[in-house]
Amino acid sequence: MIEMISIAAQLRADDMGAGTPMAIAPGTCVLTLDGALPVDHLYPGDRLVTRHGARRIEAIDRVTLAAGTAIVSIAQNALGGRPERDLWLPAGQRIVIRDWRAKALYGQAQVCIAVGQLVDGEYIRLSELPAEVMAYALRFGRPEVFYADGLELASADRLTIPA
Repeated sequence: MIEMISIAAQLRADDMGAGTPMAIAPGTCVLTLDGALPVDHLYPGDRLVTRHGARRIEAIDRVTLAAGTAIVSIAQNALGGRPERDLWLPAGQRIVIRDWRAKALYGQAQVCIAVGQLVDGEYIRLSELPAEVMAYALRFGRPEVFYADGLELASADRLTIPA
């Protein structure tokens, strides 16, 4: 892996994750109506617990993340008792934060931002994938926030605003 400082030096905070997809790593446990299940075991039609109640997954895109893709490793409990275990996400995966970070960094009670913007170098670290990995992008037909390993993550659905 490339040293974190060299990666971070090349990116501005607003750019963190700009070129990486919205996806989650294999093995990440997602909260479904049948309990927490690894994302690898989900199928379109399965119902997930979201901030708006139970929603059916319309599509699960398998996304190939190339070696060198910017990822963020989050230590267990780094975000106010979350996540439930150590995990990693592509730097562009959007996450909802509702703790002191949202207030201190954005002046709001909660925000949905690219996880790359939370890098602190100690508990939330930026690095690169050493090899190609297959990740999963969940789509509901509209933007949703779902639960994965205790984190609130945004779906891969694009927000479309009528002209």
